[in-house]
Amino acid sequence: MIRTEYEKSEWDLQAYGCRAIAIDNALKDYRDPLMLAASMLSDAQEVISGEYGQPDTETARQFMNRAKYIIFKMMKDNQDATA
Repeated sequence: MIRTEYEKSEWDLQAYGCRAIAIDNALKDYRDPLMLAASMLSDAQEVISGEYGQPDTETARQFMNRAKYIIFKMMKDNQDATA
């Protein structure tokens, strides 16, 4: 399925809470992108716990999707480097 730039942008916003390019830009600031992914998973746990108020499952879902984006991107980069 081919998406327009607008459709891709809208999908990013609902899945990640931001555009994918924002995640890519954040990755440039980290020597170990997997640590960023781990941090995002910790953030997801925090908002699910409800320790500071009502649990926010939508934000947790977006944190988890961002972490998966990073993990899959790292896997693809590693595949490309060994090919």
